[in-house]
Amino acid sequence: MARESRQYGGVAKLLHWAVALLVLASLVYAWSLPRRSAPDYGDVLLWHKSLGIAVLVLVALRLLWRIGNPVAPAATLTPFEAAVSRATHALLYVTMLVLPLTGYLFSSLEGQHLALFGLVDLGSPFATDRDLSRPIEAVHKVGQWAVYILVGLHALAALYHHFVKRDGVLARMLPMAGASEGD
Repeated sequence: MARESRQYGGVAKLLHWAVALLVLASLVYAWSLPRRSAPDYGDVLLWHKSLGIAVLVLVALRLLWRIGNPVAPAATLTPFEAAVSRATHALLYVTMLVLPLTGYLFSSLEGQHLALFGLVDLGSPFATDRDLSRPIEAVHKVGQWAVYILVGLHALAALYHHFVKRDGVLARMLPMAGASEGD
């Protein structure tokens, strides 16, 4: 395993902010879904699903990158803060993997196809099964709330470290913040 760095490198920062933007965009499309009978329902849903698949791919890449390029917790964190940080990050990764997977499974079991950004049909390896799709849809909807809570905690912690503790924790992930080790 690679030696732990004290800083996030450019790849980690790029993946972090790309995932953040894609999650936000996906949530915006989810919130703006019109009624099924609306003429633009299919277009809005297509973008929500496509962004979700993009999140899945980038989060998987980000997780692999993080495993190969570990970053030590900030030296200024208390043991409690470090434990909460590890738990929050782990739950964020799990949620950002589970949400797109359950969205894809739900759609597939409902008999809906996904044409990724309208270009590539991902098809479905599953037969339509609406009885099975319902609990998967429920997990997807609960996951949505988990994202709100976890992203909120993550952002509040970053702001707390930046404005209250002034310990440089947020700066470790800012795109233009100083020289980075481990790129």
